[in-house]
Amino acid sequence: MQRVSPPKTKPNPTNNQVRNLQKRKRILTSSLLTTDPIQKLLRKNQTSNEDLAALSPLAQAAGKHNETNHHRIAFGVTAFPFKDPTPNTTSNLLGIRIEVCTRNGQFTKPYYVLLRNERKRLRVHRHTVPAFISIAKLESAYLPRLAEDAELAKKARRQDLQGFARELRRELVGWHMRVDAVEFLREKLGMEGSVADGSPDRDTGVVSVAAVALETRYVRLEWADGRVGRFKLSNEGIVERAVVIGDQGRDKKTEDAMTGGGGRVETVLDRLRVERVSLSP
Repeated sequence: MQRVSPPKTKPNPTNNQVRNLQKRKRILTSSLLTTDPIQKLLRKNQTSNEDLAALSPLAQAAGKHNETNHHRIAFGVTAFPFKDPTPNTTSNLLGIRIEVCTRNGQFTKPYYVLLRNERKRLRVHRHTVPAFISIAKLESAYLPRLAEDAELAKKARRQDLQGFARELRRELVGWHMRVDAVEFLREKLGMEGSVADGSPDRDTGVVSVAAVALETRYVRLEWADGRVGRFKLSNEGIVERAVVIGDQGRDKKTEDAMTGGGGRVETVLDRLRVERVSLSP
């Protein structure tokens, strides 16, 4: 007997809207509870331990969360001493902790870089940075090693630990900004999850928006009429280059619309809508 698979159900737009509203409610609640007027009011009413215990757990958690976020915002990069428990290694290490905040106001898991002292020079020992960010390249630029030759060693450049940490954080922030930008475009098109339902956006005709790779340096778009496009995204959120190919070859007008108007990725869909309206009869 032939097995018949059940028909696929399309995602319900109403459910997506409800989830988005619930998510926004949680963010707004957390933001409201961490504002200065609310925190001052809560502290003013905390006259005893009994009053403190009677406070909402959510309010207490918001206060602690607010204090932590103030520290993480003020100190995006911090250094600390670290002892490596691994045998046969240098025990005294210098750790660097890097904080990154995403567009929804939440912090990602901290990134760590452990440095060891070798011949009076710092070298990267271990790290938790994604592989597509070249730690070796940054280390070579900001933490150069001493040459084996004594004369050349005297002429070696000074190490710049502050520059190393600053550039590494810039790369990490740029990556998260690119990821946030793609998620923002998908939300504007009503695309939930990792796979789109294939329904075209009425204003742009776009059916799919997705990062080409984890690095999110390139973003791929697909249109309902069969066109396929790709654009390069900078750390600053600028559409640097774009290529769109359809049945008739390259679509220069759409490419210009994607890179024009300042090139901001947040408004790329708006530019595509204007371009589509201008071409409609």
